[in-house]
Amino acid sequence: MDIEAVYRQYYRNVYNYIGFRINNHFDAEELASTVFENAMRRFHTYKPMLAPMEAWLIGIAKNVVTDYLRGKKRVHLVPIDDIVGLFSPQRQPEEVAVAHEENAALMRAMSRLKDKERQVVSMKFATDLKNYEIADVMCISESNVGVITHRAIRKLRKILGEESGLDEKKQPEKERTVSGRVQED
Repeated sequence: MDIEAVYRQYYRNVYNYIGFRINNHFDAEELASTVFENAMRRFHTYKPMLAPMEAWLIGIAKNVVTDYLRGKKRVHLVPIDDIVGLFSPQRQPEEVAVAHEENAALMRAMSRLKDKERQVVSMKFATDLKNYEIADVMCISESNVGVITHRAIRKLRKILGEESGLDEKKQPEKERTVSGRVQED
């Protein structure tokens, strides 16, 4: 497989992984290009028996994102996509505001996870990598990927529930019958 075919086949997943990690469309495009530049330079070192091509590329992306985050100062800018979305004729301003708030809440929740949890969740849901592929990239066991994913999702649900005021402990008790079943209205 040549690098052009690799690019066409895997660009979207690499971009999705990066975008999920950094939440910035323009920087994600730039970093995805960097990933494929690095892959092109190292293409001769790829060994198919060690990892699938997608896992190899996501491993490169993981390193590129780490370098990017390490060098980035903590400046909160509004992505241009959010501003352009406000003027889109297909979406109403309320829809854009709700989507932006949900995205911001998810990003805040993700920032409260440990780095390893963020990476695993990003690989799992932004690229659809399988657990064994994530394990190869992260140098951990496949079962550890499953455990990290499960715990991270549980943490995200808890954090998002706390932010929205829907903490499970605060929800009203449903009326139960003597047998313990929830009574339907």
